[in-house]
Amino acid sequence: MKTICFLYIFLLFLLGSPLTLSAQSDQPLVMAFNNTISKPWKWIENGTYVGPFIDAMQQVADRSRIRIELKPLPWKRVLLGMKSGEVDGFFGGYKTAERESFGLFVETPLSWSTLSIFVRKGKAFSFDRIDDLYGRKIGIVRGYNTSAEFDQAANEKKILVEETSNYISLIKMLAAGRIEGIVGATSTIQAHLVDMNWTDRFSMLPNPVAGPKPIYICLSKRSKNFDQQELAAKMNQALKAMETENVFEEIAKKYGYSKCVVFGCISQMQ
Repeated sequence: MKTICFLYIFLLFLLGSPLTLSAQSDQPLVMAFNNTISKPWKWIENGTYVGPFIDAMQQVADRSRIRIELKPLPWKRVLLGMKSGEVDGFFGGYKTAERESFGLFVETPLSWSTLSIFVRKGKAFSFDRIDDLYGRKIGIVRGYNTSAEFDQAANEKKILVEETSNYISLIKMLAAGRIEGIVGATSTIQAHLVDMNWTDRFSMLPNPVAGPKPIYICLSKRSKNFDQQELAAKMNQALKAMETENVFEEIAKKYGYSKCVVFGCISQMQ
């Protein structure tokens, strides 16, 4: 009788531990991300996306005991998929009021990012606040958020914004003098400049546009494939454990970066 009771309790434990999924649980959850090349976070090698963000998201999934499909998509399609439930979640995005209407953000950030302005050497200008950019041609990656003040000024045409689909095109536009500056993730722009051997051609203005800003994993409220609250709690626990166990530092080091460059010094910022 004791053996039967023990087996019953053990089975209850096994059944209760994994994430409760719907009838579609035989299919992996689709976790989408922006299909741009964004070193030091993610890039393409041999036709496949690699990098610290890819490794970190897979670790979170493994620790949460779920199977995932990592799906690169244009950012607008990521958000549309989140709204419809076609995409189960995304990683590598900022939290906004609009996104909170259709997505549940995991409490602990995946990373932190600072947004800066880069200009050509010898073409620096004073930047202390957004209105210092009024009337200037500034480039950004299409679909990316900057700051509420910047976005408002851009919408009101006070800043003359030029958009491209990726950072490399943006840097080339700046090099050609078609724009006066570019705004984007500091670490990403710096990594691209190193790869392009153009670090001596550009400089970063001392004051950031925004940051440090947290970057999150977000789950679609429209998905019928899992319990959002339960999965968010599991992912949050996984992220905290990864920080305690120095997993982020190990992942960054694997690709030749420091943890603070890739993920930010999370424990110092919370």
